[in-house]
Amino acid sequence: MRIDQVWRYPVKSFGGERIDAAAIEADGVRGDHLWALVDAETGNIASAKRFRRYGLLLTCSARLLNDDEPRDPAALELTLADGTVVRGDDPEVDDLLSKLVGHDVRLEPRDRTYDEAPLHLVSRSAVEALGTGDPTDVALRRFRPQLVVDTPDTTGFVEDEWIGRRVSVGSAVLEPHKRTARCVMVTLPHQEVPARRDMLRDVMTAHQVPTVPEGKPMPCIGIYATVPTPGDITVGDEVGIG
Repeated sequence: MRIDQVWRYPVKSFGGERIDAAAIEADGVRGDHLWALVDAETGNIASAKRFRRYGLLLTCSARLLNDDEPRDPAALELTLADGTVVRGDDPEVDDLLSKLVGHDVRLEPRDRTYDEAPLHLVSRSAVEALGTGDPTDVALRRFRPQLVVDTPDTTGFVEDEWIGRRVSVGSAVLEPHKRTARCVMVTLPHQEVPARRDMLRDVMTAHQVPTVPEGKPMPCIGIYATVPTPGDITVGDEVGIG
């Protein structure tokens, strides 16, 4: 097994960037989830899970121009749904983002937080097991993993078997602890990947299981992991299960 793809998402609920290598820190991929849109009136952080209000954020993307200072707004580049490219230090960035979502928001650096865990892994075999008819590289984009693992000698939802074990990749060690339950976000458009309204039903049909032992069955694909040993990883690194 090897690392097939590495992704990071500098801005919460924006599309991310595919990178060749990453530093895995104790709280996630360096540069990941360091920025967010903040509602200017309430102070709430924008999340595409509130899809009627913020689902359009998934049609945008963000990338870092400089890994050395990922919280420097000059290092952040946004591509909006209409193709507009703007840097984080552009004086018009908040106006452009406010126009996109239909109310006043601010782009701000934030303490890095995640809904469940700092890392999300998905295997290509799990995506293929859904049988969506989409190319694997298209279908997996809807699940927003940081690490995509190629498991050429296995089929199905192989990563489920890694829960409670240690996963070694590059110089990092990861500790998967639960399956990833899915929500309406997988049905929405993600940059150039079109909306697919039946995607959540496809996951439910193929793999409805508890996220943790004794839990309620949920539509799941992928696993969440913590980082007991930070390190560096590169696309092509072997993945070991201990």
